[in-house]
Amino acid sequence: MKNVTKNNLELNLKEATSTLLEMARNSCWNNISENTSYIISEIKNDSRNFKIQRLERKKANRKKKPVTLKKATTELKSIYENLYDINLEVFKSRKNKTIVDIRYYPKSALESDHYEKIKNNEPMLHCKVGIPPYASDKSKKYDVNWELGGIRHEWNTFWNRIQLK
Repeated sequence: MKNVTKNNLELNLKEATSTLLEMARNSCWNNISENTSYIISEIKNDSRNFKIQRLERKKANRKKKPVTLKKATTELKSIYENLYDINLEVFKSRKNKTIVDIRYYPKSALESDHYEKIKNNEPMLHCKVGIPPYASDKSKKYDVNWELGGIRHEWNTFWNRIQLK
C-alpha cells in the first residue's frame, strides 16, 4: 500500500504496474507482457454476489478502449481530490500485450462520518491479482485471464466442484 500525491501519481502507477506484473508472474503460468495499456473503472458499492459483479465488470471493460499510462494518469489527476483507493489489477494478458485495470474507489462513496476523517488524505495504491475459486493449492499456478472465462476456466471450475463433493 502506498499513499500517492498528485505530483508523483504517474511514477507510482508505473512502479505499481511493475509490481503487479511480477505478482502475476509469480502466481500465473501465462507469459505476461511488459507492454501495457490501461483502462479505468470506478469501484461501486454493490451487494450482489461476486460472480454477477465479475461478469458485469468484464462486459463493461471489454467496451473500453485501453489508453497509455500518461492518458490514464491525466484522467485520474482530474478526479484526484475524490480518490480514496486505487487498485491495479490485470484485466487481460497476452504474450505481446497486458491490459491493466486501474480501479478506483471515490471518497464521495464513503459514509459521511468516515469521509470527514479522510477527506484530506492522499489516495492509497494497491496491486491485486485475482485468485480463482479452484486455486486453493498456492503452489499450483493458474491462468491470469481466468475471470474472462474460457474452456480451461470452465473445466477447472467443474473439476473443483467434483472434488469438493
